[in-house]
Amino acid sequence: MKTQKTITAISLIAALFFVSLPFGSASAEEILTAQDHLQIAKRHEALLKEAEAKLVEHQAALEDYESRSYYYGRGGQDFQSHEKANIREYEEIVVENKAQAELHYKLAGENQTPKFVSGSIGNTQAN
Repeated sequence: MKTQKTITAISLIAALFFVSLPFGSASAEEILTAQDHLQIAKRHEALLKEAEAKLVEHQAALEDYESRSYYYGRGGQDFQSHEKANIREYEEIVVENKAQAELHYKLAGENQTPKFVSGSIGNTQAN
């Protein structure tokens, strides 16, 4: 009976140890420096610029379709709905990358305004 309790106690302690491992303190490799945050912010800015370019491209294609829908034939409505879906997707990507870049600039301690703030999503004005 005493051995049963000892084995149960040891296995319980071992289980708690292994469960708590992922929640331990961060190691030296996991800690991000201000320079790391700046690099991540710049990467999000690059992704933001790519997404804005694609957004403008898809909006232009949609405008072309809407001005001359008779050129597109039977697949025109499919094309239109596909372009609208692409525009929604790239608008979400732009908002997400803008928020991530702002967050990482803030975490890096940069007080400067990010370069991408001058553009607006509604009018699709890129920098």
